Amino acid sequence: MENLNDKTETGHNSFEPQKKSNKKLILIIISIIALVIALGIGIFFFVYKKTQDYKNEQIELSAEERVAAINSLFSVSEFDAIPDNYKAHIYDFMEYNNFLDGTYFLTKISDRAKNVFAFGDFTNDDNEEDDLAIIIESNDFKSSKLVVFNHKGELLYIEDYEYDLPTINSYKVGSKIYMDELKLVPSPCDGLIIKTQYFKKALVYDKKDKKFNTYHQYTQEEIDAIKNEEDYNEEDYDEEVVGEAQVDVTKTMEVTPYKSEDDFKIQEVK
Repeated sequence: MENLNDKTETGHNSFEPQKKSNKKLILIIISIIALVIALGIGIFFFVYKKTQDYKNEQIELSAEERVAAINSLFSVSEFDAIPDNYKAHIYDFMEYNNFLDGTYFLTKISDRAKNVFAFGDFTNDDNEEDDLAIIIESNDFKSSKLVVFNHKGELLYIEDYEYDLPTINSYKVGSKIYMDELKLVPSPCDGLIIKTQYFKKALVYDKKDKKFNTYHQYTQEEIDAIKNEEDYNEEDYDEEVVGEAQVDVTKTMEVTPYKSEDDFKIQEVK
């Protein structure tokens, strides 16, 4: 007859391999899950990095293409005097208004290019950054736009010139210009001179009314012509007054011939 303790001991030992087997299986499963997770994380970061690299390459390519497009817009060397940030503002303005399809462009003539942009503190805003004025030309080669930006690229002023291609240059505050009368006065702020073969005018910002105004700038020939006309009108006026006075004096001093009583009688008979 077997010992009960032996059976009990034997029965207890019979469960140990099963428990070890379960633990081993669990460890294997956990290891597999950890490996899959690690592999997944690795794949994710690999793909993410590749995606970011691709995006960065595209961004860099896009930036290069943008720089190339801007440079093609400012193709004349005289435009090198315009800082890159201002060039970008002009490009963005033209792109936003769909002008880059050839509707408008910047002159390709070197001799003209240096006279189609100018810098100045046109709004007298007391900051150290200048505003920029530039002429862009229509594809009809005879019309244009004057556009004025601040250093942030914000549009300050725009004016169309039908059948005109003006040139521009800036002047400093205090420069003498013609404003409300035929008399040179100091400009209240930096301004712009706009010239064509038909006119010359100053663009001046009015801080009180918060707007730009234009004032005709007289040439010496125009001033001489105005003065000559004024002198001529004054002479005409003097002659007319003198003539009227002479007539009045003549009438006043006219002597009526003396008629005798017989003359009256004869006239009466007739």
